[in-house]
Amino acid sequence: MEKYIGYVRTSTGKQNLGLEEQQTQIINFISSQNGELVEIIMEQESGKNNLRKGLETALEKCSRNGCTLLFTKLDRLTREVEFLFAIRNRGVKLRCIALPELNTLTLGIFGSMAQYEREIISHRTKLALNELKKTRPLGKIENLTKEGRQKGNEIVKQQRIENENWRRAKTFVEHFQMKNGYLNLAEVSRLLNENGYKTRKGCSFRPTTVKRLLS
Repeated sequence: MEKYIGYVRTSTGKQNLGLEEQQTQIINFISSQNGELVEIIMEQESGKNNLRKGLETALEKCSRNGCTLLFTKLDRLTREVEFLFAIRNRGVKLRCIALPELNTLTLGIFGSMAQYEREIISHRTKLALNELKKTRPLGKIENLTKEGRQKGNEIVKQQRIENENWRRAKTFVEHFQMKNGYLNLAEVSRLLNENGYKTRKGCSFRPTTVKRLLS
């Protein structure tokens, strides 16, 4: 039975649904392969940063325990072909759900394509910004319309509410752990929901959400 360590990543803290979607894909894939899920490691960090704490932890655990690193798409891991080869040279077996053809022979091909795609996206973004700058200056509060400023204030207020939900739930979990001396994710998620706690998005808790809450 092949053992897997899942790695999921989004670029910002606002993309929580992306984390959950990747986790679901990983769990379903391993189940279809009759494999064993050892752990899922999550982080919210730019893919341009190769010194990611979560990724390094995942790679170390894969090397130490002989696990395969599983991820949904290549860009969740990296868009740099050299970094991709550096991972492979550490002896870590890689598996990508969206690219089942990914292996030692095709690694360079897919890595080069991912890096080229990133460079194209960056180039197009710079061109678009340069064209926009010709019509108006960017990045200043006074350039926002009244509706834009109002929308921004609403977003800030909503983020404060979401953060308060998260803080209250985290306090509840920490108290549960101190009181009982153990932590059962399924039990804690059930208690959170029964006591009216909500996630940052106002949703009910699940075991994976509780795990992310404490990570």
